[in-house]
Amino acid sequence: MTVTASRAPADVPETLLDVRDLLVRFRTHDGVIYAVNGISFELGRGERLGLVGESGCGKSVTNLAIIRLLPKPAGRIEGGQVLFDGEDLATLPENEVRHVRGRDIAMIFQDPMTSLNPVITIEEQMVETIVAHRKVSKRDARARAIELLGMVGIPRPETRLKSFPHQFSGGMRQRVMIAMALALEPKLMIADEPTTALDVTIQAQVLELISRLTTETGTSLILITHDLGVVAGMTDRINVMYAGFIVETATTQALFERPSHPYTVGLLHSMPRVDAHEGEPLIPIEGRPPDMRNAPRGCPFAPRCAWRLDRCWEDNPPLEPVERGVALVTTGPGATHRIACHNPPLPDEAELGRPTRPGHRPAPAPEGQLDELATLAAVVDGVTAELPR
Repeated sequence: MTVTASRAPADVPETLLDVRDLLVRFRTHDGVIYAVNGISFELGRGERLGLVGESGCGKSVTNLAIIRLLPKPAGRIEGGQVLFDGEDLATLPENEVRHVRGRDIAMIFQDPMTSLNPVITIEEQMVETIVAHRKVSKRDARARAIELLGMVGIPRPETRLKSFPHQFSGGMRQRVMIAMALALEPKLMIADEPTTALDVTIQAQVLELISRLTTETGTSLILITHDLGVVAGMTDRINVMYAGFIVETATTQALFERPSHPYTVGLLHSMPRVDAHEGEPLIPIEGRPPDMRNAPRGCPFAPRCAWRLDRCWEDNPPLEPVERGVALVTTGPGATHRIACHNPPLPDEAELGRPTRPGHRPAPAPEGQLDELATLAAVVDGVTAELPR
């Protein structure tokens, strides 16, 4: 990690997690799935990082790779390092990785009903988790379980410990998952879309609970979501993923103030806003995500990008600072705003959600490559032609 000369080292947190050039592949009967394509990022101690993007962009796979829970035998790490507290989890023997999971890294999954064992009581599951990683008696582990359930707001925790998962509501089951994740005071918590199956009011309660508890315990957080509104109030930094790549990374404030990658601009304009003018339309992202069975070629967002240039079809740009010449800071409140784009939108274009520079036209697709902008335009024209006049 490099620190700018103008910023005091105290502003940059000590690195807890350092992912370097991570490659994840799924080898199936239908071919290779290029799930994660050489991503790198860091996470400081006590820092909260948001990982956002459309479904299928590699968010969850990245974090399953970090804790070595990829589906076997298809999923495998085929390159890169996952340095956690100085140890490379990608090469660590399986029996040693098991000690890291739960104890040092905890994960909250999307659906607590499928994550909890339906035929075992909450008490048995929580006590087993604590005893497996701590040299404590079952009595002490039970006392810790009661303490944790009370901490996450479950009433009468002594009684509810005897319940089975199906006897809890969705929000209460997710609170149990949070309690289990915090049971061993992990250094890192990974929350994989923890509010997906919950209604809006319960979502807010669960997110507030995660935010409060991670702040109180000093636990680092990786929050995976496709909802930029969630990460706006929950994270210090954001990584935007697309097709297995990180295409933009910045502090949360910088990303919302100046989105600089066409994909990020598209995500923000496709969300409803409370400050929007009446009748102001949402601007959808044209086309559809790429087929991950195809090896990456050029910029992965080029088929859907209105700002693309000819070189975008053949040359995938690296993550580089938005402001050229600045020193690179990868964590903390002074983290460098970086994008992977040959032709980033200008600030006024980002605000409008479309290119406005004179004479610009999206570069046409090379022969044999799909142009999602042209495909969508043709579909819209065809539908319009068939409408009654």
